[in-house]
Amino acid sequence: MKRGWPGRGPWMIAATSTGVDWRAAATVLAAVAEVPVAVVVVGGGIAAGDPIRGHLATVLELTAAGELSLERARDMVVTVNWAHGLVLVGSDAGLLVPVGRDGWTLADLADAVGAPAVVVTGPGPDAVNHTTLALGALAGHGIVAAVVTIGEVDEESLPVAAAGRIPAELPDDLSQAAEWLDPALRATPPPGPVTPAPDTPAAAGPGTGGRAPVSGKRLVLALLAVFVAMVLVVCGVAWFGRGSADVKYSAGQVPATRYSAYVAPAPNPATPARPRTAVNACPQNAGGVRVARPDKATTARVDAAWRRLEKWLAKHAPATARSLRPGAPAARIDAIQRQMSVAFPPDLVASLRRHDGVTWTAGFAVPPFYVLEPLDEILGDWKVTCGVVSGEVGDWAGENPWWHKAFVPFARDGGGGCLFADQRPGGHGRVGEFYPDDGTDFSRWPASFVEMLEGTATSLETGHPYGGRYRARVDADGTLDWDII
Repeated sequence: MKRGWPGRGPWMIAATSTGVDWRAAATVLAAVAEVPVAVVVVGGGIAAGDPIRGHLATVLELTAAGELSLERARDMVVTVNWAHGLVLVGSDAGLLVPVGRDGWTLADLADAVGAPAVVVTGPGPDAVNHTTLALGALAGHGIVAAVVTIGEVDEESLPVAAAGRIPAELPDDLSQAAEWLDPALRATPPPGPVTPAPDTPAAAGPGTGGRAPVSGKRLVLALLAVFVAMVLVVCGVAWFGRGSADVKYSAGQVPATRYSAYVAPAPNPATPARPRTAVNACPQNAGGVRVARPDKATTARVDAAWRRLEKWLAKHAPATARSLRPGAPAARIDAIQRQMSVAFPPDLVASLRRHDGVTWTAGFAVPPFYVLEPLDEILGDWKVTCGVVSGEVGDWAGENPWWHKAFVPFARDGGGGCLFADQRPGGHGRVGEFYPDDGTDFSRWPASFVEMLEGTATSLETGHPYGGRYRARVDADGTLDWDII
Protein backbone atom coordinates (compact mmCIF):
# COMPACT_ATOMS: atom_id res chain seq x y z
CA MET A 1 0.00 0.00 0.00
CA LYS A 2 1.73 3.12 -1.20
CA ARG A 3 -0.85 5.82 -0.78
CA GLY A 4 1.18 8.62 0.73
CA TRP A 5 1.28 9.68 4.37
CA PRO A 6 -2.10 10.54 5.96
CA GLY A 7 -2.15 13.81 7.85
CA ARG A 8 -4.17 12.30 10.69
CA GLY A 9 -5.73 9.05 11.88
CA PRO A 10 -3.94 6.08 13.49
CA TRP A 11 -0.13 5.87 13.21
CA MET A 12 1.93 2.91 14.41
CA ILE A 13 5.20 3.70 16.24
CA ALA A 14 7.82 0.95 16.36
CA ALA A 15 11.36 1.08 17.78
CA THR A 16 14.10 -0.90 16.05
CA SER A 17 15.47 -2.23 19.35
CA THR A 18 14.76 -2.28 23.07
CA GLY A 19 17.44 0.38 23.53
CA VAL A 20 15.34 2.91 21.60
CA ASP A 21 12.43 4.54 23.43
CA TRP A 22 9.43 4.87 21.13
CA ARG A 23 7.75 7.06 23.76
CA ALA A 24 10.24 9.86 23.07
CA ALA A 25 9.18 9.94 19.44
CA ALA A 26 5.53 9.75 20.46
CA THR A 27 6.02 12.69 22.80
CA VAL A 28 7.39 14.85 20.00
CA LEU A 29 4.69 13.79 17.53
CA ALA A 30 2.01 14.60 20.11
CA ALA A 31 3.62 17.91 21.04
CA VAL A 32 3.62 19.23 17.47
CA ALA A 33 0.17 17.93 16.52
CA GLU A 34 -2.56 20.49 15.89
CA VAL A 35 -5.33 18.00 16.66
CA PRO A 36 -6.41 16.07 19.80
CA VAL A 37 -4.00 13.16 20.30
CA ALA A 38 -4.58 9.74 21.85
CA VAL A 39 -2.03 7.01 22.59
CA VAL A 40 -2.84 3.30 22.56
CA VAL A 41 -0.18 1.22 24.35
CA VAL A 42 -0.19 -2.45 23.37
CA GLY A 43 0.92 -4.77 26.19
CA GLY A 44 2.04 -2.04 28.57
CA GLY A 45 1.36 1.44 29.81
CA ILE A 46 2.67 4.96 30.31
CA ALA A 47 3.94 6.06 33.71
CA ALA A 48 2.03 8.76 35.54
CA GLY A 49 4.95 11.21 35.33
CA ASP A 50 5.87 10.55 31.71
CA PRO A 51 6.26 13.87 29.80
CA ILE A 52 4.02 12.61 26.99
CA ARG A 53 0.94 12.83 29.20
CA GLY A 54 1.05 16.61 29.04
CA HIS A 55 0.40 16.45 25.30
CA LEU A 56 -2.39 13.87 25.22
CA ALA A 57 -6.16 13.96 25.38
CA THR A 58 -6.55 10.21 25.94
CA VAL A 59 -4.50 7.18 26.96
CA LEU A 60 -5.67 3.61 26.31
CA GLU A 61 -3.51 0.89 27.89
CA LEU A 62 -4.06 -2.66 26.60
CA THR A 63 -2.12 -4.24 29.46
CA ALA A 64 -3.31 -7.77 28.63
CA ALA A 65 -3.06 -7.60 24.85
CA GLY A 66 -2.21 -11.30 24.79
CA GLU A 67 -5.87 -12.03 25.49
CA LEU A 68 -7.16 -9.83 22.66
CA SER A 69 -7.88 -11.02 19.14
CA LEU A 70 -6.59 -8.90 16.28
CA GLU A 71 -10.16 -7.94 15.38
CA ARG A 72 -10.89 -6.68 18.88
CA ALA A 73 -7.64 -4.67 19.06
CA ARG A 74 -8.46 -3.21 15.65
CA ASP A 75 -11.94 -2.17 16.79
CA MET A 76 -10.56 -0.46 19.88
CA VAL A 77 -8.08 1.59 17.82
CA VAL A 78 -10.79 2.51 15.32
CA THR A 79 -13.11 3.56 18.15
CA VAL A 80 -10.52 5.88 19.69
CA ASN A 81 -9.84 7.30 16.24
CA TRP A 82 -13.42 8.62 15.89
CA ALA A 83 -12.84 11.22 18.60
CA HIS A 84 -9.20 12.21 17.95
CA GLY A 85 -7.29 13.71 15.09
CA LEU A 86 -4.25 11.51 15.75
CA VAL A 87 -3.93 8.11 17.43
CA LEU A 88 -0.40 6.89 18.17
CA VAL A 89 -0.21 3.11 18.65
CA GLY A 90 2.98 1.89 20.31
CA SER A 91 4.50 -1.03 22.18
CA ASP A 92 7.78 -2.08 23.74
CA ALA A 93 7.64 -5.18 21.53
CA GLY A 94 9.16 -5.23 18.07
CA LEU A 95 7.23 -5.08 14.84
CA LEU A 96 7.17 -8.84 14.29
CA VAL A 97 7.05 -10.05 17.89
CA PRO A 98 3.72 -11.77 18.71
CA VAL A 99 1.81 -9.61 21.18
CA GLY A 100 -1.82 -10.70 20.83
CA ARG A 101 -3.97 -13.77 20.95
CA ASP A 102 -3.21 -16.20 18.12
CA GLY A 103 0.14 -14.46 17.63
CA TRP A 104 -0.76 -11.22 15.90
CA THR A 105 1.98 -8.56 15.74
CA LEU A 106 2.20 -4.78 15.60
CA ALA A 107 2.68 -5.07 11.85
CA ASP A 108 -0.56 -7.06 11.63
CA LEU A 109 -2.38 -4.42 13.67
CA ALA A 110 -1.02 -1.62 11.49
CA ASP A 111 -2.26 -3.49 8.43
CA ALA A 112 -5.67 -4.11 10.03
CA VAL A 113 -6.32 -0.42 10.79
CA GLY A 114 -4.61 0.91 7.67
CA ALA A 115 -1.99 2.78 9.70
CA PRO A 116 1.38 3.95 8.42
CA ALA A 117 4.40 3.24 10.61
CA VAL A 118 6.95 5.55 12.22
CA VAL A 119 10.14 3.50 12.58
CA VAL A 120 12.23 4.90 15.44
CA THR A 121 15.93 4.14 15.37
CA GLY A 122 18.85 5.24 17.55
CA PRO A 123 22.62 5.14 17.67
CA GLY A 124 24.56 1.91 17.72
CA PRO A 125 26.32 -0.48 15.33
CA ASP A 126 23.11 -2.37 14.51
CA ALA A 127 20.93 0.66 13.83
CA VAL A 128 21.22 0.48 10.05
CA ASN A 129 20.65 -3.26 9.93
CA HIS A 130 17.65 -3.14 12.26
CA THR A 131 16.12 -0.22 10.37
CA THR A 132 16.55 -1.98 7.04
CA LEU A 133 14.93 -5.15 8.39
CA ALA A 134 12.03 -3.17 9.85
CA LEU A 135 11.38 -1.36 6.58
CA GLY A 136 11.54 -4.65 4.69
CA ALA A 137 9.00 -6.22 7.05
CA LEU A 138 6.65 -3.26 6.66
CA ALA A 139 6.99 -3.33 2.88
CA GLY A 140 6.04 -7.00 2.97
CA HIS A 141 2.82 -6.02 4.74
CA GLY A 142 2.22 -3.17 2.28
CA ILE A 143 2.59 -0.53 5.03
CA VAL A 144 3.84 2.99 4.37
CA ALA A 145 6.75 3.88 6.68
CA ALA A 146 8.86 6.86 7.74
CA VAL A 147 12.09 6.78 9.75
CA VAL A 148 12.75 8.99 12.75
CA THR A 149 16.15 9.01 14.45
CA ILE A 150 16.90 9.66 18.13
CA GLY A 151 20.37 10.84 19.04
CA GLU A 152 23.45 10.59 16.81
CA VAL A 153 22.71 8.19 13.95
CA ASP A 154 24.73 7.59 10.79
CA GLU A 155 22.03 8.80 8.42
CA GLU A 156 24.20 8.32 5.35
CA SER A 157 23.98 4.57 5.86
CA LEU A 158 20.22 4.42 6.39
CA PRO A 159 18.22 2.90 3.51
CA VAL A 160 15.96 5.99 3.35
CA ALA A 161 16.27 9.63 4.33
CA ALA A 162 15.16 10.36 7.88
CA ALA A 163 11.82 12.16 8.23
CA GLY A 164 12.66 13.32 11.75
CA ARG A 165 15.69 13.94 13.94
CA ILE A 166 15.08 14.02 17.68
CA PRO A 167 17.80 14.82 20.24
CA ALA A 168 18.86 12.07 22.63
CA GLU A 169 17.64 14.08 25.62
CA LEU A 170 14.32 15.84 25.20
CA PRO A 171 14.21 19.37 26.62
CA ASP A 172 11.36 20.36 28.89
CA ASP A 173 10.29 22.98 26.35
CA LEU A 174 9.15 21.38 23.09
CA SER A 175 7.94 24.60 21.48
CA GLN A 176 10.57 24.21 18.74
CA ALA A 177 10.01 20.49 18.21
CA ALA A 178 8.24 21.01 14.89
CA GLU A 179 11.61 21.91 13.39
CA TRP A 180 12.82 18.35 14.06
CA LEU A 181 10.17 16.72 11.86
CA ASP A 182 9.20 16.61 8.23
CA PRO A 183 5.93 18.55 7.75
CA ALA A 184 4.12 15.29 6.92
CA LEU A 185 4.65 14.15 10.52
CA ARG A 186 2.90 17.18 11.98
CA ALA A 187 -0.71 16.06 12.30
CA THR A 188 -3.05 18.83 11.17
CA PRO A 189 -6.82 19.21 11.03
CA PRO A 190 -8.57 18.96 7.66
CA PRO A 191 -9.17 22.16 5.70
CA GLY A 192 -12.25 24.01 6.84
CA PRO A 193 -13.59 26.31 9.55
CA VAL A 194 -11.91 26.17 12.93
CA THR A 195 -12.77 27.61 16.30
CA PRO A 196 -10.87 30.79 17.23
CA ALA A 197 -8.71 30.57 20.31
CA PRO A 198 -10.29 32.10 23.42
CA ASP A 199 -8.02 35.15 23.27
CA THR A 200 -8.31 35.61 19.50
CA PRO A 201 -11.12 37.79 18.09
CA ALA A 202 -13.27 36.07 15.51
CA ALA A 203 -12.88 37.15 11.93
CA ALA A 204 -14.86 40.21 11.00
CA GLY A 205 -15.38 38.85 7.52
CA PRO A 206 -13.56 37.59 4.44
CA GLY A 207 -10.11 38.99 4.02
CA THR A 208 -9.68 40.07 7.61
CA GLY A 209 -7.19 37.33 8.41
CA GLY A 210 -9.29 35.90 11.23
CA ARG A 211 -10.67 32.39 11.48
CA ALA A 212 -14.25 31.48 10.70
CA PRO A 213 -16.16 30.30 13.75
CA VAL A 214 -17.45 26.77 14.13
CA SER A 215 -21.22 26.32 14.33
CA GLY A 216 -22.70 25.34 17.67
CA LYS A 217 -23.86 21.98 16.31
CA ARG A 218 -20.35 21.10 15.18
CA LEU A 219 -18.91 22.00 18.57
CA VAL A 220 -21.52 19.82 20.29
CA LEU A 221 -20.71 16.99 17.91
CA ALA A 222 -17.01 17.25 18.62
CA LEU A 223 -17.51 17.09 22.38
CA LEU A 224 -20.06 14.31 22.05
CA ALA A 225 -17.72 12.28 19.87
CA VAL A 226 -15.03 12.41 22.55
CA PHE A 227 -17.43 11.30 25.27
CA VAL A 228 -19.09 8.52 23.31
CA ALA A 229 -15.81 7.21 21.95
CA MET A 230 -14.51 6.88 25.49
CA VAL A 231 -17.66 4.99 26.47
CA LEU A 232 -17.18 2.72 23.45
CA VAL A 233 -13.59 2.05 24.51
CA VAL A 234 -14.64 1.27 28.06
CA CYS A 235 -17.31 -1.15 26.78
CA GLY A 236 -15.21 -2.35 23.86
CA VAL A 237 -14.50 -5.81 25.21
CA ALA A 238 -18.21 -6.53 25.57
CA TRP A 239 -19.45 -4.74 22.46
CA PHE A 240 -16.92 -5.86 19.88
CA GLY A 241 -16.76 -9.53 20.76
CA ARG A 242 -17.77 -12.26 23.14
CA GLY A 243 -15.84 -13.94 25.93
CA SER A 244 -12.54 -12.89 27.53
CA ALA A 245 -14.43 -10.78 30.06
CA ASP A 246 -11.33 -10.62 32.24
CA VAL A 247 -9.21 -8.73 29.71
CA LYS A 248 -7.37 -5.99 31.56
CA TYR A 249 -7.23 -2.54 30.06
CA SER A 250 -7.66 1.04 31.14
CA ALA A 251 -8.69 4.20 29.38
CA GLY A 252 -8.28 7.69 30.67
CA GLN A 253 -8.63 11.20 29.34
CA VAL A 254 -5.68 13.18 30.56
CA PRO A 255 -6.58 16.49 32.25
CA ALA A 256 -5.59 19.03 29.64
CA THR A 257 -6.78 22.29 28.10
CA ARG A 258 -8.87 20.40 25.57
CA TYR A 259 -10.80 18.13 27.94
CA SER A 260 -10.90 17.34 31.63
CA ALA A 261 -12.24 13.91 32.47
CA TYR A 262 -11.07 10.49 33.57
CA VAL A 263 -12.49 7.06 32.94
CA ALA A 264 -11.12 3.99 34.73
CA PRO A 265 -13.14 0.85 33.92
CA ALA A 266 -13.21 -2.01 36.37
CA PRO A 267 -14.11 -5.10 34.31
CA ASN A 268 -16.46 -7.42 36.17
CA PRO A 269 -16.69 -10.97 34.80
CA ALA A 270 -20.14 -11.29 36.36
CA THR A 271 -21.51 -8.37 34.34
CA PRO A 272 -23.23 -9.58 31.16
CA ALA A 273 -22.07 -8.21 27.85
CA ARG A 274 -23.98 -5.17 26.70
CA PRO A 275 -25.56 -5.87 23.30
CA ARG A 276 -24.87 -3.50 20.46
CA THR A 277 -28.59 -3.43 19.74
CA ALA A 278 -28.81 -0.80 22.49
CA VAL A 279 -27.47 1.80 20.04
CA ASN A 280 -30.73 3.63 19.49
CA ALA A 281 -29.60 5.96 16.73
CA CYS A 282 -29.22 2.98 14.40
CA PRO A 283 -31.41 0.12 15.61
CA GLN A 284 -30.33 -3.34 14.54
CA ASN A 285 -32.68 -6.13 13.44
CA ALA A 286 -35.58 -3.68 13.63
CA GLY A 287 -37.65 -5.69 11.15
CA GLY A 288 -39.67 -4.48 8.22
CA VAL A 289 -36.65 -4.29 5.90
CA ARG A 290 -37.27 -5.37 2.33
CA VAL A 291 -33.78 -6.50 1.39
CA ALA A 292 -32.45 -5.42 -1.98
CA ARG A 293 -31.88 -8.00 -4.68
CA PRO A 294 -30.63 -6.67 -8.02
CA ASP A 295 -32.58 -7.36 -11.20
CA LYS A 296 -30.94 -8.80 -14.31
CA ALA A 297 -30.25 -5.40 -15.86
CA THR A 298 -28.51 -4.07 -12.74
CA THR A 299 -26.48 -7.26 -12.32
CA ALA A 300 -25.43 -7.18 -15.98
CA ARG A 301 -24.31 -3.55 -15.72
CA VAL A 302 -22.29 -4.14 -12.54
CA ASP A 303 -20.73 -7.33 -13.93
CA ALA A 304 -19.76 -5.50 -17.13
CA ALA A 305 -18.00 -2.78 -15.11
CA TRP A 306 -16.18 -5.39 -13.04
CA ARG A 307 -15.09 -7.35 -16.14
CA ARG A 308 -13.47 -4.20 -17.47
CA LEU A 309 -11.71 -3.61 -14.16
CA GLU A 310 -10.62 -7.23 -13.77
CA LYS A 311 -9.21 -7.32 -17.29
CA TRP A 312 -7.23 -4.12 -16.82
CA LEU A 313 -5.91 -5.09 -13.39
CA ALA A 314 -4.87 -8.58 -14.53
CA LYS A 315 -2.81 -7.06 -17.35
CA HIS A 316 -1.35 -3.97 -15.69
CA ALA A 317 -1.59 -4.38 -11.87
CA PRO A 318 -1.54 -8.10 -11.02
CA ALA A 319 -0.86 -7.56 -7.31
CA THR A 320 -3.99 -5.46 -7.00
CA ALA A 321 -5.93 -7.94 -9.14
CA ARG A 322 -5.15 -10.61 -6.56
CA SER A 323 -6.65 -8.47 -3.81
CA LEU A 324 -10.19 -8.94 -5.16
CA ARG A 325 -12.08 -11.28 -2.85
CA PRO A 326 -14.62 -13.89 -3.99
CA GLY A 327 -18.26 -12.89 -3.94
CA ALA A 328 -20.38 -13.07 -0.79
CA PRO A 329 -23.34 -15.48 -0.62
CA ALA A 330 -26.69 -13.83 -1.32
CA ALA A 331 -28.06 -15.08 2.01
CA ARG A 332 -25.18 -13.41 3.89
CA ILE A 333 -25.83 -10.08 2.13
CA ASP A 334 -29.53 -10.34 3.01
CA ALA A 335 -28.65 -11.05 6.66
CA ILE A 336 -26.41 -7.98 6.95
CA GLN A 337 -29.12 -5.76 5.47
CA ARG A 338 -31.59 -7.05 8.04
CA GLN A 339 -29.11 -6.59 10.88
CA MET A 340 -28.42 -2.99 9.83
CA SER A 341 -32.15 -2.41 9.30
CA VAL A 342 -31.48 -0.77 5.95
CA ALA A 343 -31.72 -2.07 2.39
CA PHE A 344 -28.54 -1.71 0.36
CA PRO A 345 -28.69 -0.18 -3.13
CA PRO A 346 -29.14 -2.99 -5.68
CA ASP A 347 -25.91 -2.15 -7.56
CA LEU A 348 -23.88 -2.51 -4.34
CA VAL A 349 -25.54 -5.87 -3.69
CA ALA A 350 -24.64 -7.01 -7.22
CA SER A 351 -21.04 -5.93 -6.63
CA LEU A 352 -20.80 -7.77 -3.30
CA ARG A 353 -22.08 -10.91 -4.99
CA ARG A 354 -19.18 -10.69 -7.43
CA HIS A 355 -16.49 -9.41 -5.01
CA ASP A 356 -16.93 -9.25 -1.25
CA GLY A 357 -14.61 -6.27 -1.05
CA VAL A 358 -10.85 -6.64 -1.25
CA THR A 359 -7.94 -7.53 1.00
CA TRP A 360 -6.26 -4.45 2.46
CA THR A 361 -2.72 -5.22 1.27
CA ALA A 362 -2.38 -3.96 -2.32
CA GLY A 363 -6.16 -3.64 -2.23
CA PHE A 364 -8.05 -2.24 -5.18
CA ALA A 365 -8.99 1.36 -4.40
CA VAL A 366 -11.39 3.68 -6.14
CA PRO A 367 -9.83 7.11 -6.65
CA PRO A 368 -8.06 8.41 -4.80
CA PHE A 369 -7.52 5.96 -1.90
CA TYR A 370 -10.78 4.30 -0.82
CA VAL A 371 -10.44 0.51 -0.51
CA LEU A 372 -13.62 -1.51 -1.03
CA GLU A 373 -14.78 -3.23 2.18
CA PRO A 374 -16.06 -6.77 2.72
CA LEU A 375 -19.43 -7.26 4.43
CA ASP A 376 -18.02 -7.70 7.94
CA GLU A 377 -16.19 -4.38 7.73
CA ILE A 378 -19.25 -2.64 6.28
CA LEU A 379 -21.21 -3.77 9.33
CA GLY A 380 -18.39 -2.86 11.74
CA ASP A 381 -17.92 0.65 10.35
CA TRP A 382 -21.67 1.27 10.44
CA LYS A 383 -21.86 0.17 14.08
CA VAL A 384 -18.99 2.36 15.26
CA THR A 385 -20.16 5.48 13.46
CA CYS A 386 -23.74 4.99 14.57
CA GLY A 387 -22.50 4.75 18.16
CA VAL A 388 -21.31 8.35 18.02
CA VAL A 389 -24.80 9.62 17.17
CA SER A 390 -26.65 7.41 19.65
CA GLY A 391 -28.73 8.63 22.56
CA GLU A 392 -30.59 11.89 22.45
CA VAL A 393 -28.58 13.21 19.51
CA GLY A 394 -30.85 11.43 17.02
CA ASP A 395 -30.10 11.46 13.32
CA TRP A 396 -29.16 15.12 12.77
CA ALA A 397 -31.68 15.58 10.00
CA GLY A 398 -30.82 17.75 7.05
CA GLU A 399 -29.42 17.54 3.56
CA ASN A 400 -25.88 16.79 4.74
CA PRO A 401 -26.13 15.32 8.27
CA TRP A 402 -23.01 14.27 10.18
CA TRP A 403 -24.16 10.65 9.88
CA HIS A 404 -27.42 8.80 9.32
CA LYS A 405 -28.61 5.27 10.05
CA ALA A 406 -29.45 4.81 6.36
CA PHE A 407 -25.88 5.48 5.18
CA VAL A 408 -24.23 2.25 4.00
CA PRO A 409 -20.40 2.48 4.13
CA PHE A 410 -18.64 0.45 1.43
CA ALA A 411 -15.05 1.76 1.19
CA ARG A 412 -12.53 3.15 3.69
CA ASP A 413 -9.30 5.11 3.58
CA GLY A 414 -7.66 3.84 6.80
CA GLY A 415 -7.78 7.23 8.51
CA GLY A 416 -11.40 7.25 9.62
CA GLY A 417 -12.91 8.33 6.31
CA CYS A 418 -15.27 6.29 4.17
CA LEU A 419 -17.46 6.32 1.10
CA PHE A 420 -21.10 5.39 1.59
CA ALA A 421 -24.35 4.89 -0.31
CA ASP A 422 -27.17 7.23 0.72
CA GLN A 423 -30.23 5.07 1.40
CA ARG A 424 -32.39 7.74 3.02
CA PRO A 425 -35.75 8.34 1.31
CA GLY A 426 -34.87 10.11 -1.92
CA GLY A 427 -31.16 9.28 -1.60
CA HIS A 428 -31.38 6.62 -4.32
CA GLY A 429 -27.99 5.14 -3.42
CA ARG A 430 -25.95 8.20 -4.38
CA VAL A 431 -22.32 8.11 -3.25
CA GLY A 432 -21.15 10.36 -0.44
CA GLU A 433 -17.95 10.87 1.53
CA PHE A 434 -17.74 10.87 5.32
CA TYR A 435 -14.96 11.99 7.60
CA PRO A 436 -15.34 12.34 11.39
CA ASP A 437 -13.96 15.89 11.40
CA ASP A 438 -16.11 17.08 8.50
CA GLY A 439 -19.26 14.98 8.40
CA THR A 440 -20.73 14.17 4.99
CA ASP A 441 -20.14 15.58 1.52
CA PHE A 442 -21.75 14.70 -1.81
CA SER A 443 -20.27 17.42 -4.00
CA ARG A 444 -17.74 15.41 -6.02
CA TRP A 445 -19.15 11.90 -6.06
CA PRO A 446 -21.34 10.11 -8.62
CA ALA A 447 -25.04 9.36 -8.37
CA SER A 448 -24.57 5.62 -7.84
CA PHE A 449 -22.07 2.93 -6.93
CA VAL A 450 -22.07 1.43 -10.43
CA GLU A 451 -21.33 4.84 -11.98
CA MET A 452 -18.25 5.04 -9.75
CA LEU A 453 -17.10 1.60 -10.96
CA GLU A 454 -17.69 2.55 -14.60
CA GLY A 455 -15.88 5.86 -14.20
CA THR A 456 -12.92 4.11 -12.59
CA ALA A 457 -12.78 1.56 -15.42
CA THR A 458 -12.90 4.30 -18.05
CA SER A 459 -10.10 6.22 -16.34
CA LEU A 460 -7.91 3.10 -16.24
CA GLU A 461 -8.61 2.16 -19.88
CA THR A 462 -8.14 5.63 -21.35
CA GLY A 463 -5.50 7.06 -19.05
CA HIS A 464 -7.67 10.12 -18.49
CA PRO A 465 -7.75 11.38 -14.88
CA TYR A 466 -10.78 10.28 -12.88
CA GLY A 467 -12.91 13.34 -12.21
CA GLY A 468 -10.11 15.41 -13.73
CA ARG A 469 -8.13 15.02 -10.50
CA TYR A 470 -6.77 11.48 -10.07
CA ARG A 471 -4.48 9.66 -12.49
CA ALA A 472 -3.74 5.92 -12.20
CA ARG A 473 -0.19 4.73 -11.54
CA VAL A 474 1.12 1.18 -11.23
CA ASP A 475 4.10 0.69 -8.93
CA ALA A 476 6.93 -1.73 -9.62
CA ASP A 477 5.34 -4.38 -7.41
CA GLY A 478 2.19 -4.46 -9.54
CA THR A 479 0.09 -2.35 -7.18
CA LEU A 480 -2.38 0.20 -8.50
CA ASP A 481 -2.19 3.65 -6.94
CA TRP A 482 -3.64 7.06 -7.78
CA ASP A 483 -1.79 10.35 -8.10
CA ILE A 484 -3.50 13.63 -7.31
CA ILE A 485 -2.84 16.05 -10.18
